[in-house]
Amino acid sequence: MAQAAGEPNPVRWHAAVTNPGCEVMVRDAMARRGVDTVLPMLRFWRVRNRKRIIAERPLMARIIVFGLDRSTQHIAGIYGLERIVRGASDRWAVLAQGEVEDLRLRILRGEFDATLRQTDPQMEVPPLIRHLVSIGALPYSATCTHKAARNLGLKFKDVA
Repeated sequence: MAQAAGEPNPVRWHAAVTNPGCEVMVRDAMARRGVDTVLPMLRFWRVRNRKRIIAERPLMARIIVFGLDRSTQHIAGIYGLERIVRGASDRWAVLAQGEVEDLRLRILRGEFDATLRQTDPQMEVPPLIRHLVSIGALPYSATCTHKAARNLGLKFKDVA
């Protein structure tokens, strides 16, 4: 929707809870209806059929962030959408515009992408990926380049 100069942004950001495993399907359905969505995807290496491939999963399980303005308030009936997160006043919880922009910048910077080091081995592991490795959500080998994995003595099937 076009916006005049100096006019406040009419988009209000909310969070929705999806059914398990339906985050991408809900994001695509919202996009078809013209709703702006943010779904950070965690990218990492995985081995399938003895080939190393890039795998993705949503960073926040069952959560999708979406922005509505008055012209796009028609998200009812989307298959896989369980509910909208509500605030203390029993209305839809509103997220700050700055937080959503920060999340989009982090996605663009590659903070959720452990595969970037394959093309640039000198690149530092992003802080969020380091945190996920430290709590055990991602295996350490998911952040290794092939050369680093070989130097550590990891077998091909372990580097995923």
